[in-house]
Amino acid sequence: MKISIDIGNGYVKAINENEEKLHFPTVLKQNNDKNILGFTQNDYSININGTGFYVGDLALAKRASRQWQSNKTVNTDTEIYVSLCSHLLTQDEAPEIDTLCLGLPYSYYIELDGGELLKKELSGKTIKTIYKDQEKNIKINKVSVYPQGVGSYFSNLYHISGQPKDGAEKLIKSLFLDIGYRTVDVVAFESINNNFELIQENSFSLEEFGMFQVANYIKDRLDIEFSSNEIEYALQNNNSILETMYGEHDISKLAQEGYIELAKKITTEINVKLSGEIQKYKNIFLSGGGAMNLHSQIKKTYPNIQVQEDFVFGNARGYLALENTK
Repeated sequence: MKISIDIGNGYVKAINENEEKLHFPTVLKQNNDKNILGFTQNDYSININGTGFYVGDLALAKRASRQWQSNKTVNTDTEIYVSLCSHLLTQDEAPEIDTLCLGLPYSYYIELDGGELLKKELSGKTIKTIYKDQEKNIKINKVSVYPQGVGSYFSNLYHISGQPKDGAEKLIKSLFLDIGYRTVDVVAFESINNNFELIQENSFSLEEFGMFQVANYIKDRLDIEFSSNEIEYALQNNNSILETMYGEHDISKLAQEGYIELAKKITTEINVKLSGEIQKYKNIFLSGGGAMNLHSQIKKTYPNIQVQEDFVFGNARGYLALENTK
C-alpha cells in the first residue's frame, strides 16, 4: 500500500490508492486532560507510541494554535500527522506502508537536499497507534519526498495509478501557482520532444504570502479581539459569521477585501520574479487551499489561469501518481 500526505502549514491533506481522503487543520496538542467526561468521540484523539494527542479541529477546540518553524528544518510534528493518517487510511491491524509520499515547500525541498533527513528519520520506522479503541502497529518501509506544486503538476498528467491522462501531452508546458496557508509555490515545466522538464529558473517559493494573511487582515480591522484561528473557522465553517455576546458579526466583506489585497501582493511578486516569462505559458493553473478564493482576483492579472481539478488534494494525488510511474 502507498499513502500520500501533504502536510501544509495550514492543513493536512492525505490520500491512499483507493482515493480515501483526509483533510484537517495542521494543529496538535498533547493530551494531558483528566478525561472527566470519558474519552472523547470527536476527531481526532489518538495515542502514538504511548503519548496522547489531540489533532486538527479538536486541537483547536482545546485552544492549541498552529506552529511553524521559521528555519528550514524538518518539522518535529511530522511523525504525529503521519501516524494519524497512516492509522486512518489503512485497514489491517499491522499494516505495512510500502511507500509513504510526503511533500515540502519548493524552497525547503531545494535547501533540505530533497528531504533526505525526512527519508532517513521515517524509513523503516514502526509506530504503535491507538484510535477509538483500535490498536495498530504500523510499519513504514520507504519514504519518498517531493516538492509542493510539482505534485499538482503531475496530478494533471497522470492518474493515481500512474497511467497518463487523456490529452496530457497538451498540458506538459504549464505553470503552477500553489496557494498554501503560509507559502505560495510556483513551479514551471516546459515540453522538450514531448517530455517534461522542470525549469528551476522559473520555480520558487513565496514565503509568508499564504492565506493566513487574510485572517490577519480581518483580525486587524475588528473592534472585538478574535484569534486568527477563530476568524478562519468562521470563514470556513460558520458562513463568515463571528458570534459575540452582542450578537453576530458578518466578516464576509472584510474577507473579500483581504482576498483582493493578497492576490495583488502575490501577482506583483510573481511578476517581479518572472518578468515577461509568465506570458510564454498558455497553461497556468491555480491549486492549493486558497485557489478558489483568489481565482477571480488573480484572473484579472493572468486571464488564462484556471483552477485545477481537485485543487485541495492536487499535491497529494500527484505524489502518488509520480510514485506509481516509477
